[in-house]
Amino acid sequence: MTTSGFLATAGLAASLALSALPAAADGTFVQLEQAQSTSGAVLAVNRDKLNYGGVVSHWDGGYSVVGSLTYGFDTPIGASFKIGPAVGGVYKDGEEDEYDFGVRASLDHWMPTSFGSFYYLGELNSIEHSWFGLVSFGWGDSGFNTELSRGGSDSYLDTTFAVNKHYDGPVSLRAGYRFISGEFFIGFSVNTF
Repeated sequence: MTTSGFLATAGLAASLALSALPAAADGTFVQLEQAQSTSGAVLAVNRDKLNYGGVVSHWDGGYSVVGSLTYGFDTPIGASFKIGPAVGGVYKDGEEDEYDFGVRASLDHWMPTSFGSFYYLGELNSIEHSWFGLVSFGWGDSGFNTELSRGGSDSYLDTTFAVNKHYDGPVSLRAGYRFISGEFFIGFSVNTF
């Protein structure tokens, strides 16, 4: 991972976070992670039923960017279902850039529990046939939560375990391990939901 690649990813995440946070509506989630050979940034913003988001992934030899605009619907099970258009691009060193349009759909739900909280997210995107699933457990007033996720596409597959520590305000520090790529990572998130 080059320093310039990480700085570009971090700069994009910071600018997205700063532009989204002052709206003070439903909520904004920004996450930045750094591993030895990869870095990534995630943005999710909800404003009433309208949601926009993006994912930037950087690895030695290239990067990808995917953005989406979705509309949310309540479901009888209490979860939020979101669907809408997506656009993405893959940029590999020495190869022609690839762009694609598609559809993104997701289902997610947060709920309080006797031990703290539980959150799940399932997502499908027709771009590169990508998919992602996550479960997260909050542990009472400790500020800690743990999460397990798995995601894949035509060119990627990994399973991740992470531990997050929430501090005052919306910021959490995180660390974890990606089992298939065999990499530890560190990062942070800002969550105003």
